[in-house]
Amino acid sequence: MANAHLLHATLRRIQVCPERWNQMTYRRRDQGCFAYHAALLAGAQLARPNPVIAGTDGSVIGSNHSTELVFNEAARALGFAEGDTISIPAFARKALRLRVQEAAELFDALNTLADLERFVRRYARTDECA
Repeated sequence: MANAHLLHATLRRIQVCPERWNQMTYRRRDQGCFAYHAALLAGAQLARPNPVIAGTDGSVIGSNHSTELVFNEAARALGFAEGDTISIPAFARKALRLRVQEAAELFDALNTLADLERFVRRYARTDECA
């Protein structure tokens, strides 16, 4: 069953801070898609947290799009092992407890806020017969 609490918390974070939401990319500077925000809320740490890539002379070369995460206690709790390459989408999918197809739908770059709201409602449903 999906992690309803994290689904709703991620959606709220995006609704409250829409300027930090960019569904078109897992990460760009300090913006990102649903997966980016879910991963951070679940304890992920960016391996390259600097929002920009700097040259050796201190100049800004470009935006940081790195999706690599650090192995930490949150990653360990999700089943990652030291030495694993951990990405934002992989971490978020495990933290949200989504199936591969569900994560693909939710993390799709073309999703609107209304789409995200619909997916969160769908995946956060609980089994009423449980």
